[in-house]
Amino acid sequence: MNLFEFIKDAKNSGIDWLKSQLILSGSTFLLTFIGLLIVDQKFENIGNVVGLIFICLGLAIVDFIPVIGISAVMLPWAVLAALTKSTKLGICIFVVFVVVMIIKQILEPFIRGKSLGISPIEEVIASVLGYLICGTNAIGFILGPIVYIVGKKTYVKFTGKQIGGGKGNGYFNKSNSNDDNIIDITDDVEE
Repeated sequence: MNLFEFIKDAKNSGIDWLKSQLILSGSTFLLTFIGLLIVDQKFENIGNVVGLIFICLGLAIVDFIPVIGISAVMLPWAVLAALTKSTKLGICIFVVFVVVMIIKQILEPFIRGKSLGISPIEEVIASVLGYLICGTNAIGFILGPIVYIVGKKTYVKFTGKQIGGGKGNGYFNKSNSNDDNIIDITDDVEE
């Protein structure tokens, strides 16, 4: 593996991470729009649909920035709404925030893992190790998986073996090269 292949792999990993982040921001937009639309129609009047679209678009843009996230906007908004407009609106905005964060935390390892070719547990471990190595800033959550992916690709290219002893081209490759272990049950089925 030469330097140009390494740079190409690093660039492709960065692009894949960007795609996964766009998917996650899109899911944040959709989830907050549905949640705020329900709040707007059932409980409190926040604004019209166009206004909700702009609010959710702003939240998705803020969510795209890794260090900030939607908590920097929705939590103060919920507190201000509870203190100035109504307690019910503040609670509703907080509930929408909690539901969006729970769903996003469930989806995040799978979306990033699928686009980057690593399992959800590898994503979580690489993120946590990146955070621990980089200190108390959130940059490690981004750099950890990217460094792990580039390192994994480099290892596979140099050795020809998967990390963990797996065979194939990647985590999602389900092909089995050892046909002796396959049990054929089609002969036992009667027509």
